[in-house]
Amino acid sequence: MPRLPQKAQFQCPGCGFLQLEPPGLISTYCQSCGDYYSVGRAEFSPNAPSLPAATSDGRAVLCHRCGESHFVCSHALNTICPCCNCAIELGDMMVHSPASRQVDIRGRLTVGPAASLSSSWIVCGSAEIEGSIVGVLKSEGGVHIATSRACACQITAPAVFIEKKARACFTLPLETGYLEVRGHLTGIVHCRGIVHVRCGGRLEAEVHARSVRVEKGGALLGTCHVDGAQPDEPGKLLPPNHRDALWPAHLCPVC
Repeated sequence: MPRLPQKAQFQCPGCGFLQLEPPGLISTYCQSCGDYYSVGRAEFSPNAPSLPAATSDGRAVLCHRCGESHFVCSHALNTICPCCNCAIELGDMMVHSPASRQVDIRGRLTVGPAASLSSSWIVCGSAEIEGSIVGVLKSEGGVHIATSRACACQITAPAVFIEKKARACFTLPLETGYLEVRGHLTGIVHCRGIVHVRCGGRLEAEVHARSVRVEKGGALLGTCHVDGAQPDEPGKLLPPNHRDALWPAHLCPVC
């Protein structure tokens, strides 16, 4: 019976994960965090600095395609959902020019003033929108809007902030747990909590909310539907359903 080839242990410098590879390895991908790293002879020198040890630090990452969560180490830059094999980037993304692509990140998404982003699948940890955005966006954190363009985008986020310089017009519903308006917003608003129009803010919309506050110097124009139920906490995101990970079926742009 032929002997199996000998293998050696190699440690990922990012997350500290140990994996078995051929002794003559030059470079590889970490089987834990997916990071790419090179292996050289200098790394085996007795004077070389020790690699960081594996730790229990990490966080849970929710996949919005299948609705399942999995655990990743704190050093990971990307991951793959073990349930549906969806690739998820864990860092930030900045868009400075027109782009049409799917986005699935857990960092901050920034769309610059001269940029535009178009996709039916945009998922992020938080967002800052100064340019144009088209499609469907879901954020796990707050969304700051400072654009002066008309945007055909459905936004779902725990909190949305319309900045002072914004002159935003959204043709699709904006769904949130808390809305603060310091600039101008035109559109349709579905808010599970409080809609707060600050001094100098102007909201021209069909508003469905649990509570509406308009400060002196602010303006609310349009129809307003308010129920008196206890509002959700600002910034609280309702838990997703297994079959409703990104959008309701009746709002899905595909089906």
